[in-house]
Amino acid sequence: MAPITHEGPLPWVQLRNVVYGTSVFRKMVGRMAGGIKAGDLVSVYDRDATPFGTALYNSQASIALRMVDFGAAPADESFLEQRLARAAAFRREVLKLEDATNAYRVTHAEGDGLPGLIIDRLGDSAVVELFSLAMHRRRERIEKTLREVLPIQRVIFRADAGVQAAEGFFMPASRFTGSGRANDIITENGLRFHVDLAGGHKTGFFCDQRENRERLANFVNGAQVADLCCYSGGFGIYAAAKGNAAHITAVDLDEKAVELARRNANLNRIPAARYQTVHADSFPYIRQMRQNGRQFDVVILDPPKLIPQRGDFADGRQAYFDLNKLAMGIVKTGGLLVTCSCSGLLDIAEFLNVVKGASRSAARRIQIFQVTGPGPDHPVMTDFLEGLYLKCLWCRLW
Repeated sequence: MAPITHEGPLPWVQLRNVVYGTSVFRKMVGRMAGGIKAGDLVSVYDRDATPFGTALYNSQASIALRMVDFGAAPADESFLEQRLARAAAFRREVLKLEDATNAYRVTHAEGDGLPGLIIDRLGDSAVVELFSLAMHRRRERIEKTLREVLPIQRVIFRADAGVQAAEGFFMPASRFTGSGRANDIITENGLRFHVDLAGGHKTGFFCDQRENRERLANFVNGAQVADLCCYSGGFGIYAAAKGNAAHITAVDLDEKAVELARRNANLNRIPAARYQTVHADSFPYIRQMRQNGRQFDVVILDPPKLIPQRGDFADGRQAYFDLNKLAMGIVKTGGLLVTCSCSGLLDIAEFLNVVKGASRSAARRIQIFQVTGPGPDHPVMTDFLEGLYLKCLWCRLW
């Protein structure tokens, strides 16, 4: 590697080899200046000593460098406040999301140039999900900026235990700052939903399906609907409240999710006779429905992430295949299947192959009439296309 001639306030790191992207793994890191601490902002050079960009460094994590910028001009610590403010302004002033909802994604990690940081505004709260030690170190600055750019009363920091272990920091299950409670009610396109700010999945509510939930209402008039892996009941509640579906069956393995879906149905004044909740694993539930000869006009299949890590790919892909094959068996001829994957490691081409194979195995022909993803508050940078994680296929079954 060529010797470094470095000027500037940031410490430097030199790479053994370069693959253009926002994540630089530990084995790609060569030499570095002395005294660098985990979480520091560093200047990055390639093996020829050419400036490559600026990154957040962590020697413990498998992703040693999370790139903040590329090129010779170094970023400084103000990048955090600037990008948080820019991200919030984009949602409020350009996308005008607050005309429809007070629940939306404020920062989408790499998609907003803030790797390791996801923030959702949920009513009067900002829920911050941390994925890196560097962002954990900058909690106070994150909170201060959020209070300046959003109409919120409280900030909640969360981090998965696995992320904490991999990145080398510790934090309680959730940390509140500000007044208020751990549960709140948000509004979305005229509907209302309870949100578990401290204990719910991810940030407590899945803002990414907002546009897809509303789209579903166009296809369910008078329909019998199965909302599989329903979580807080969003798809089914839209179908009943805005789409005039005849009956919803909402199924989830998580008992707390089933109770939350029931509460949300009550909150939106959906009669119990039209909204049934079932505490069950979707796999045996679908098999039981097939044995009973039960079919639905519309089936929504929105499972949790089945491929969390690269090592889980084969098993996770098979689970998607099996679940889709089973679900196809309970859709009436001419009926609708909305099948989703939130696994970023399963790209759209491979997800299409999964559904194609499942349809052949189920002896059903599939007519895909629309392919959608997350809402516009989940932007993706071209140097991190893995951020385009959510795929939804809108299918008619023959």
